[in-house]
Amino acid sequence: MASPISFLSILIIPLLVTPLFYDVSNADQALVEKICAQSMDHDYCVSVILSDPEGLTNVLYRLGLVITSVSLKLIPTINGEIGNALIKATNPLVRTRITSCQADIDGIIEDFNQARTAAGSQSYHEEAKYLSYAQDKIAACNARFKAAPATSSPITSNTFKIEALIGISAIILTATTTSHR
Repeated sequence: MASPISFLSILIIPLLVTPLFYDVSNADQALVEKICAQSMDHDYCVSVILSDPEGLTNVLYRLGLVITSVSLKLIPTINGEIGNALIKATNPLVRTRITSCQADIDGIIEDFNQARTAAGSQSYHEEAKYLSYAQDKIAACNARFKAAPATSSPITSNTFKIEALIGISAIILTATTTSHR
């Protein structure tokens, strides 16, 4: 028969340990909120980070790896949506611009692969360089539709998502490098 003390310990120990996990969870959520408050779209930022089970972390370095991995899953899907816009486009100029944007986005995928490698080795200067390349490519894509003759971009919502992903990565990178000083 179990002693009353061991029976009580079975009940009390989980009650004592549970708040420790709750505090970590609050710290994790606080970091996600802090990062996303600085992003272009708070709700999108939170949904993207939390779409990965590892997204709830209070370690900036790990959060940076999470957003890069999630981005590498989302960007090809977004590029596929852009492909659907290309199919629907009838204006040859718009079609040319969309095709060029798809090539840019393929380059962004490679930039994110390089950024992930750099982040994994904590080479933050290299990671920043590849995020900058990605930002330049998405800016060039958006600029095509503003160039003469300006045309309405049927892919604005798609390019905005990619810009937001790059921005979230940059916010995390900035926070990471600031905390390492």
